[in-house]
Amino acid sequence: MTDKGDDDALPPALIPAEVLAGETVPADTLPADIPPTDTPPRHPYAAPGPLAVALGYVVGCLVLAVIATTVVGWGTSRDFWGYVWTVIVAAFYAAGLGLFTALPVALILGWSLRGVLSQGLHVLAFFVVPALLAWVIIGLSVQAVVVPLLMGAAIGVSMAAGRAAVWPFARA
Repeated sequence: MTDKGDDDALPPALIPAEVLAGETVPADTLPADIPPTDTPPRHPYAAPGPLAVALGYVVGCLVLAVIATTVVGWGTSRDFWGYVWTVIVAAFYAAGLGLFTALPVALILGWSLRGVLSQGLHVLAFFVVPALLAWVIIGLSVQAVVVPLLMGAAIGVSMAAGRAAVWPFARA
């Protein structure tokens, strides 16, 4: 593989699960290719902490509020600061409703993706899954297709932006 002499190393798929999990394995039970180790290897993923989750949640709420204010036209004020105030109020509404809808979806989705190392796939999943969920749930409740699809896309974009904001805090 390289000039460093690691051609005889086993691929990760063939290394016993006990070694990958960090457990100490007696040297006589290991294949000859795997040296015994007393230090556990780094785990491939460490979940972001509660501050990172809060940051992603705030970013997602703000992005959804900006989308709703500019596209849907919630703002009735004709000046810039009136629209800024409308975005702030919409962000509070999004945050309140999101506690019962978006936050559980984000926590379950993040937990189910804990073995995936690609942060880009995380952001993509945080767009696709909430967008499809919102489209199906809103579409079934109002019996329409196009408007729920746009609402689902806005929700997906906001959740993906929130997950992208947490990207630096996810340690691999």
